[in-house]
Amino acid sequence: DYYASRGLGDVYKRQIQISLSNINLRAAYHVTSPDNGQFVFTTDQGKTYKIGFIQDYMISDDGVYQFFINTEDEFKTAPDKRVRQTVMVVLEEFFRQKEVVLDYICDTGDNRQAARSRIFNSWFRLFANQNLFTLRPMSVKAEGIEFFAAVVLRNDNPRFSNIIDAIQQFEKQIKDKLQ
Repeated sequence: DYYASRGLGDVYKRQIQISLSNINLRAAYHVTSPDNGQFVFTTDQGKTYKIGFIQDYMISDDGVYQFFINTEDEFKTAPDKRVRQTVMVVLEEFFRQKEVVLDYICDTGDNRQAARSRIFNSWFRLFANQNLFTLRPMSVKAEGIEFFAAVVLRNDNPRFSNIIDAIQQFEKQIKDKLQ
């Protein structure tokens, strides 16, 4: 099992516990967790994905984690629904803890951030119980580049109202800085 924290040398307020054994009971692909704190799986087509959570302080001082998913493999593969299912099982395990908040910021390096945002939002809407979660997508345009992100939290999060207020303030600050 894996415990996510902010990073080396940081004193952190909250650890998240993610059970690798629970993930592998339901994931379409076998997931491993090397010592670097990432979750890794390889598809039948040979593409390796890395998933992880890094504590983030943009919205709140505690319990917010930035989600990342990446691959270093440059080759294209056919769409694989089992990738989506495996990623969503990892996210479901993350959200077993109702106090956590997830933020997802789409990479802009190859100008495919809009597609990444659509994919993440559609995956989440497809798999997540809409009565249990709030998905808050956002986008901001700066210097000709559109940035996409999403924040997800459980509706029974004890800090729900405070988090939503913090998200709204953060969005306003970003938009004000860019105008």
